[in-house]
Amino acid sequence: MSNDNPSMTKLENDIVTTRDRLAQTIDELTERAAPKNVLERQKAQAKTSFDKATRTESGELRMDRVAIAAAAVGAIIVLKIISSNRKHKKWERQRAKRSW
Repeated sequence: MSNDNPSMTKLENDIVTTRDRLAQTIDELTERAAPKNVLERQKAQAKTSFDKATRTESGELRMDRVAIAAAAVGAIIVLKIISSNRKHKKWERQRAKRSW
């Protein structure tokens, strides 16, 4: 395929260079898109966001935000318990109606 024509040689070299760059780009994209790597990036981003939300620039905890988060978690737990109790009572009422 190699001719003595300089433009043909340059074209062949360009093709080889482009092919190598494309292979490298595909390898990089494959590495970035790997589920393990995506998960690691998401975890790091979540940790950074959490730290920014709960800490000052000097690294101290923002107690007002921590207290709000704790209250929200507590409220969710209480609502879940209430919901669970209601479902259990409803199930018992339905069971009592069916029993003879």
